[in-house]
Amino acid sequence: MRTRHLLITLLAGILSVPATADVDRGTVRIAWDKSTYQEMTSAPVCNADYSIEPNLYYPRAKHLSDGSILLTFMNDHFGFDIYTRKSKDGGKTWSDAKLIRHSYSEESTVGKDKRVFVNPEFHQLKSGRILLAWQWRYIKGYNDLPNTNQNCGVEMCWSDDLGETWSEPREVYRGRNWEPAFAELPSGEIHMYITDSQQIRDGGSYAATSLLRSFDGGKTWQGKELATNKDVEIISRTIWNGRGMDGMATAVILDDGKGIVAPIETWSGRDVYEQSPNLIRTTMEQNWRCDTVALRANGGPDFPYKKQVHKDIKGFGPYSCKLSTGEVVILTNGRWKDVGGVFALVGDRMGDNFSYITTAFGNGSAYWGSIDEINPNELMATATIRSNAGPMPAAGDATVGVKPQSRGKIVMIKGWLNRSREIKKGALKMQKVSSFNPEGLWMLGKVALSKVYADFGYDSKYFYFGSYLFDKDIAAFAPQNSDAGGILLSRPGKGTFKVVVNAKGDYTVYKEVRSSWQMLAWEYGKAETELVCTINDDSDEDIGYSALVKLPWSLIGGAPAKGEKIAVHQIHYHKNGVAVKSGIRFEETEGENSDYPGEWLTITLK
Repeated sequence: MRTRHLLITLLAGILSVPATADVDRGTVRIAWDKSTYQEMTSAPVCNADYSIEPNLYYPRAKHLSDGSILLTFMNDHFGFDIYTRKSKDGGKTWSDAKLIRHSYSEESTVGKDKRVFVNPEFHQLKSGRILLAWQWRYIKGYNDLPNTNQNCGVEMCWSDDLGETWSEPREVYRGRNWEPAFAELPSGEIHMYITDSQQIRDGGSYAATSLLRSFDGGKTWQGKELATNKDVEIISRTIWNGRGMDGMATAVILDDGKGIVAPIETWSGRDVYEQSPNLIRTTMEQNWRCDTVALRANGGPDFPYKKQVHKDIKGFGPYSCKLSTGEVVILTNGRWKDVGGVFALVGDRMGDNFSYITTAFGNGSAYWGSIDEINPNELMATATIRSNAGPMPAAGDATVGVKPQSRGKIVMIKGWLNRSREIKKGALKMQKVSSFNPEGLWMLGKVALSKVYADFGYDSKYFYFGSYLFDKDIAAFAPQNSDAGGILLSRPGKGTFKVVVNAKGDYTVYKEVRSSWQMLAWEYGKAETELVCTINDDSDEDIGYSALVKLPWSLIGGAPAKGEKIAVHQIHYHKNGVAVKSGIRFEETEGENSDYPGEWLTITLK
């Protein structure tokens, strides 16, 4: 107990909790784009002497410095072979798979065995070099527990041409582990985080989160060409009911020297802990250095240096990325308020206050995903889904007549980044639908293959709401019985309003009065529209339309003050056909509560 208190005191003396005055909350929301969803169930292999497509598991898709996207994955639930693919068009199409590492027979401490490869993960350094690492292990030898640390390790290779070619792999770490991942500090120091499962007790593994450091671009780790389990630095351990089990860290270096944060999962086959995933943090000065002996023996660090990512999420397999504007995003599979899926949480620039939860994949069986900003407007999320798809041996295995087994496939989707905005005084000029550029605008497009974008402007007379809607079949009857865009708009002390506009230019304006909508205006002068469609005609294929609504300030609470912040919640109506009674699907900004404007994005009048 005394050691435990000593550890807490040491950490408290070096770490500092972010000051709430520095926190920038609520500036980003993720809108998932259904039109970008895709599944990879197979992949031709370009550099192997077999044609059987691999199983697809453990996807990691991240942008490279030239704008391309690199994808890594493995071909079995617990690994065997490592592959890469690339996309040069933002993830629409992918190259053939490239085999990086193939399993093979070899002797281990138990005799004849097979060496297999698992958990591929990569990182592009500031120099342009890409480091790619994975766990290796012997299938049988891994479970030879007295010798397990001799039968497992980390291998790594690198690419200096954006993943087109790769160096020969070499072993850099020897010891029982899972899930290596990288981070590069501004100083050039490189971290390799691992799930450190070297400690075995009562026939089980007591895992922790540990790291290895490189100061020469990844050539050596802890100053050695081959580091071992004796060299790792433990940085987090969760102990529960006598067992210690956490890992799967992916770290983010915060902007402006604010420190390092890493989400981790906490789990085991015997105990599943409801606080998972957790977030651990350190300052740049501390750089994860602490009393490792005490940490391994007693667990830690303690709150707030290790805490739940969010009280309502119980998840596993967390993955993190940093947006170009500095906010941290975490993807995790699990359950949110008893709903299963893969969820994204948006934090602030301090790597804290995670909220605005959205569902990237609603399939409760999806897991082991990644997330990364692929350009300043978009994220890409991936996940694994297991499915029964008939006979499928491991890639390259000539086994014939095997029984149907559970196969893995990769799912992907893009998310649009909606951000709070500042707008200068002046009338809003609408874009041509035919040459529309969505950059910087707000988007919704998750409920159907239909997208709606919102833009804003203001002058002394009007608040301008510009709506662009793209769909193959445009219907318009009453505004809320149409393919229509809209917003909820809240002004402190002046009320909350709703505006909906359709392709005919018809729009309605409501004011909230004691949880009901009071209509203020119907067809208030008509919106200005541009149609690249035929309305209520399902015999052709439409493109879309734009509509500009000029809201008199007198209708929505009176003249604005300079610098006023208006809270706005975007909405989208999608009509499933042109029949008057055909169904309507409703969408709104996910991650916000429509009854609480304090959670909405804001428009600041400059």
